[in-house]
Amino acid sequence: MVKVFSKTTLKQAVKFGLVGCLGTLVNLGVLFIFTEFFLLFYIISEVIAFVVAGLHNYFFDKLWVFKEKIKDQVGIKYARFIIISLISLIVNLFVLYILVEYFDIWYIFAEIIAIMFGFLINFSGNKFWTFRIKKIENEAP
Repeated sequence: MVKVFSKTTLKQAVKFGLVGCLGTLVNLGVLFIFTEFFLLFYIISEVIAFVVAGLHNYFFDKLWVFKEKIKDQVGIKYARFIIISLISLIVNLFVLYILVEYFDIWYIFAEIIAIMFGFLINFSGNKFWTFRIKKIENEAP
């Protein structure tokens, strides 16, 4: 059984948050470049930014946060990571759209708020499904 609020989980959440902060900077930079310089609609720019930041975050989370070898079940874990990321992307886009279109918040500020909503989905999904401890995977349900 895994304790939800253990010391290890807290350390992982902090590291996950740090990776997420750097990923947020990547996300915001790509979003800004594609929206302002390539003149794409901000939602399309955000999808591109999300994919780029997601790849960045996956490898840092895998290697640093959850301390896994790069070749350790890359295909399966990356597929799981993408599923969690897509769920988070849907929430992110929904919040982003609502804040920009209905509350007239600048898309960069709105994206920062939307990312906060996605953090809980991303961390819990990746901690307990994508990068779960092998001991848990081998236990009977």
